[in-house]
Amino acid sequence: MRRSVLVMSMLVALAGPLAACKSETPGLPGPQNTTTKSGGGGPFTDPNTSSGPTSGSSSGTLGPLAKTSACALLTESDVAPLGASGPGVEDDRLPRTRDCEYTKSGSFKLGITIYDDLGIKDVQDFGNPKTMTVGKHDAIQGEDPGGACAVAMKTTETSRVDAVATANGDVKKACDLALSLAQVVEKKLP
Repeated sequence: MRRSVLVMSMLVALAGPLAACKSETPGLPGPQNTTTKSGGGGPFTDPNTSSGPTSGSSSGTLGPLAKTSACALLTESDVAPLGASGPGVEDDRLPRTRDCEYTKSGSFKLGITIYDDLGIKDVQDFGNPKTMTVGKHDAIQGEDPGGACAVAMKTTETSRVDAVATANGDVKKACDLALSLAQVVEKKLP
């Protein structure tokens, strides 16, 4: 079975309370190193571990957004119609990725992740990933058993941008938010 990735830091960035939980994966202390950020074997795996992509996706060629800040693609005015506010919180602690997160306290979290050298062919979902087109970009939508949802949009064969959302365990709402967010961000993609 081909091992690949949908959202590497999705739940670290979007589910803060889960980040405080201790990993049950032997030999991989802390949430930044767990192989599945969902904790439930869902689509959100970390490509920096041995269970990351095996399709040879790390080509050494970085995508067209390699020098772009994630929060440059997702502004306060972009998320306001979705009900979020405040400045985006950027996270670039993992190599060749950048996240930008917005929160509506007690309701939902949403954000994007730029992957410089992982394309949508590297997406893995243990359920049934849904292929789609968002604007002019090929995309794949996936759900995590923990209630998160992501839409991965192709920027090149080996790079992508994921729109991600959580909504207190409401997967339908999370997927609606992730798709709406993807439609906003897609207009800014090359």
